Amino acid sequence: GPEASGEEAIRHLDGKLPPDLLLMDIQLEGQWDGIETARRMRERLRLPLIFLTSNSDDATFRQAKAVQPDAFLSKPFRGRDLKHAIELAVAQSAREERREPEENDNNNAYVLKDRLFIKAKGRMVRLFFADILWVEADDYYCRVVAHDREFLVTQTLGKFSETFEEMPSFMRVHRSYLINLEHVEEIGEMYLYIDKKQIPFSKSYRDELMKRLRSA
Repeated sequence: GPEASGEEAIRHLDGKLPPDLLLMDIQLEGQWDGIETARRMRERLRLPLIFLTSNSDDATFRQAKAVQPDAFLSKPFRGRDLKHAIELAVAQSAREERREPEENDNNNAYVLKDRLFIKAKGRMVRLFFADILWVEADDYYCRVVAHDREFLVTQTLGKFSETFEEMPSFMRVHRSYLINLEHVEEIGEMYLYIDKKQIPFSKSYRDELMKRLRSA
């Protein structure tokens, strides 16, 4: 949420819902300006950062640049300018996390530490990995399914699966399915069930699947 001073913004990091992105005005009330506040916040939590500024002098720009923001936005700005800045910041931050397999102009999913941002209907939508039920191949795309929504990602399942290689709760169980083991409700000889959805699994994956489920 919005905070008027740097001190209040720092305290916000300790809340139950830390921010997904920092939209920081360089001119803030309180002891710290926006540049110093952003520096302190990023020492504690690496977040996409956009600086808002109406001051374009060289000294201020150099100080702000040293914090390595993902985007700048000059005041006054339009809604479209803000939208583009957020998309740029999220994409840049994802690349720096080194979790995005390749830069791809057609890619609409950006990976951060514990979540995705997926571009859908002109918006960047947050989806935590823990909320993903399964990912399903859909020709040259893949469909990411959560409890109450789903998204089409412009990558093949094979490529998108690379995102989850180091996440023990995710497993490829079929050429067409990647699942979140935390949400498996039932398992049979050839199928498992997540949220009442019947998902096939290949026989070659069965032993590893049972081993992973026992340790989940």
